[in-house]
Amino acid sequence: MASFGLLCLMIIPAPGIWGVLIGCTCALAIVISAALWLLDRMASGLLNWRERLRAKGRRAVHAGSGIARKV
Repeated sequence: MASFGLLCLMIIPAPGIWGVLIGCTCALAIVISAALWLLDRMASGLLNWRERLRAKGRRAVHAGSGIARKV
C-alpha cells in the first residue's frame, strides 16, 4: 500500500508541505513493514531451530542397524 502511495506521489506530485508529508508517511510505512518482516523471519527461524533441537533428542538408534526411530 505504501509503495502504491509513493508511486502515485511520483506520478501526481502533491505541492508543498502536503507532498512532503505524504512522501514521509509512505516511506515510514515501508520502513516499518520491512522491520516487521525481518522480525517475523527471525522469530520463525528461532522457532524452527528450537523444534529441530527438540526433535533431535527424541530419536533412538538401534544398535548396528543404523535405523532411527522416534521414541
